[in-house]
Amino acid sequence: MSTPITLSGFNNIDFKSIINLIMQAENEKVTRVQSDQTKQQTKLTSYGTFAGNLASVQSAFKALTSTTFESLAASSSDETVLTASATSSSTKGSYSIEVQNLARAQVTISAVRQFSDITATLIDGGSFSIAQHGTTTDIDLTGVHSLTELRDAINSQQTGVKASIINDGSTSDVPPRPFRLVLASTQTGAAEAFTINDQTTLNGTGAGTILNLSTDGTNGTARDAALTFNGIQIQSSTNIVSGAIPGLSIKLLKPGSAAVSVDSDDSSLKEKVKAAVNAFNAFNDYVQSQSKITTDGSARPPLATDPLFRGANRQLRSALISDVVSGGSIHNLAEIGVRLERSGKLTFDESDFDAALDSNRADVESFFSKSGGLVERINGLLDSYVGAGGAIDIVKTNTQRTIDSYTTRIQALQAQLALREDTLSKQFSAADTAISQLNSQANALGGLTNQYRLF
Repeated sequence: MSTPITLSGFNNIDFKSIINLIMQAENEKVTRVQSDQTKQQTKLTSYGTFAGNLASVQSAFKALTSTTFESLAASSSDETVLTASATSSSTKGSYSIEVQNLARAQVTISAVRQFSDITATLIDGGSFSIAQHGTTTDIDLTGVHSLTELRDAINSQQTGVKASIINDGSTSDVPPRPFRLVLASTQTGAAEAFTINDQTTLNGTGAGTILNLSTDGTNGTARDAALTFNGIQIQSSTNIVSGAIPGLSIKLLKPGSAAVSVDSDDSSLKEKVKAAVNAFNAFNDYVQSQSKITTDGSARPPLATDPLFRGANRQLRSALISDVVSGGSIHNLAEIGVRLERSGKLTFDESDFDAALDSNRADVESFFSKSGGLVERINGLLDSYVGAGGAIDIVKTNTQRTIDSYTTRIQALQAQLALREDTLSKQFSAADTAISQLNSQANALGGLTNQYRLF
């Protein structure tokens, strides 16, 4: 648009207001196109939401595959003795397990009532080494004099044994000497045992007499867990026993006996059925929001009369209530407790579902996941809508083209309006100038008349 021309208004005519009124009237063309474009943009957004709802339904039903029906769960008759979990390779059955002893780490500790200050000097010479897994690690004692420094040196120079300092609460001495050095293998099991060669000295005292490290043979030695599985002896370096018993992971808690049972786990299956029901009900809510009839004169939702939207809704409902032929005795959702109500929503009766599983589990699985089953039907239908190149993709592409064409049309109209306003401004400016000149000439003639008046 060219630079606006300011009209003089010397002739008591507001040409600028006239131009604004003319342009406002002619701008209605742009406004109408913009309104149409906004409607198409709203429809495009609605198609995206529509596709998202259908994709959620598709995903929820696709989860109801045959593997969903293969889930197993393990339970223990005494969870104070052990707990159990099943893996994908488990088989149904009941197993007797007796825990004889738990795996433990080696614990070696300094003598009682020896140290009152963990930062005081207690080492000034000698050597200290740890042997584990057939390897001996000599601890560098350079700059190591206190209990704290020895602990830190052990921890920084090897990884199989953890050093710590405990306070046993002893108050028998004055001052109290409650501090003790504790060395423990970082892993349980007999293979994690270690030996200490303590040759540290202080002021020439005998090697090893400062710390007096020892291992309690009853409670401190490294040991494997021992258990029997259906009478078969099993050793484990840890208290988590997995791999020894096919398909089972056992956590040992204390010596004792327990029975482990492995059976079908339908909790995951039912949760997936609920998820499918909920996904469809969310879609139904969206359908209702788009289909409502307004009573206040406002415009209906963008997809209210859309044929694609209405067709997808109708076909999906038909697919859910029509009989399925999958080779089993279960033919429709109602037979397993899933029903389409008058409200348009699905309901799920778990007791009916459990009864169907108990009486005919294989046919329930076939209904959902075999060739020609419900999952295949729903997936194929919805893929034709939300899949790449599907019906919604096509209509979104066409809608975007319409929006783009409106953008081009608006730009063209705005360019025409700019030229129109520029032309009007120049025309009214010329008229303003002409009227001013005429007024000047009239005034000049009037002056001459007065000058040469005879009477």
